[in-house]
Amino acid sequence: MSTHEWINEVRKDLEKITGQVAMEIWPTPDGKSYFNYRLEHVRQVERDARWLMQLEGGDEEIIIAAVWLHDRYQPQLAKPDQHAVLAANWVRANLGKTDFPQEKIAAVANAVEKHSSPAQTLPVEEHEARLLWDADKLTKLGPLSFVNMIAVMPAFPEHMMSYGEVVRMAKDELARRKQLVDLFYFPASRDRAAQRIAAQEGFVRQMRKDIAGV
Repeated sequence: MSTHEWINEVRKDLEKITGQVAMEIWPTPDGKSYFNYRLEHVRQVERDARWLMQLEGGDEEIIIAAVWLHDRYQPQLAKPDQHAVLAANWVRANLGKTDFPQEKIAAVANAVEKHSSPAQTLPVEEHEARLLWDADKLTKLGPLSFVNMIAVMPAFPEHMMSYGEVVRMAKDELARRKQLVDLFYFPASRDRAAQRIAAQEGFVRQMRKDIAGV
């Protein structure tokens, strides 16, 4: 492999895995998929991780590899309890077959395994794991979380939707996600989380006004 070919390999691998599942959950008449939730999530985690790295530093190779591998065993909406452990085991067994630096594989596996750990349990020396944790959770906040909520609904045809139901779901989502704001490891993450929550609150407020006709 050429230098840095590992990133192309792990990206193509995840695109294939998530794409196959997306075709089953969100099929189009021509046999494709109109929405690949998990791939969109991982891309957003990368954007937030790169933003946070600019402020907090960290090993870019470890962080970006962990970003693209952390949900390898959680391709769409299912939430298997062991998905982080399974992905970490895959890293230990397979990442070394690419041109990824061998001496950094253990750190990638650790970050992947810890990304679902309870809040505020990672020690300060696990900087890359902390950064992945924050980037992963940041994607669950803000207007994009509402977009995801609506976009995935065709996967649940038994759930009847209306404007009122959208507002109810958005309010429930907001109440759950607000609890995350003070749990991030980095001050910059907490600030961005608060900004996104404020945007969510404004979004819900406006929807309620629109439906009430005021």
